[in-house]
Amino acid sequence: MSQSTRILTVDDSASMRALLRHALAAHGFSVEQAEDGQEALEWLATNEVDLVITDINMPRLDGFGLISELRSSARHA
Repeated sequence: MSQSTRILTVDDSASMRALLRHALAAHGFSVEQAEDGQEALEWLATNEVDLVITDINMPRLDGFGLISELRSSARHA
């Protein structure tokens, strides 16, 4: 059995998260979700993904901040 590509989608809009999950899962991707950049970082501290798709305008930690944090860590650079 082959392992599917694991994607983390990060968006504060529940409807956008649902749309992304539906579209990506329909193409065989495994989809994880977070409501903002801070939640994504907390989840990524103990989990791995192949790809992150993020919104830009979000509360607590926006998409630019999330990308910056990920690029600055050796684990996700």
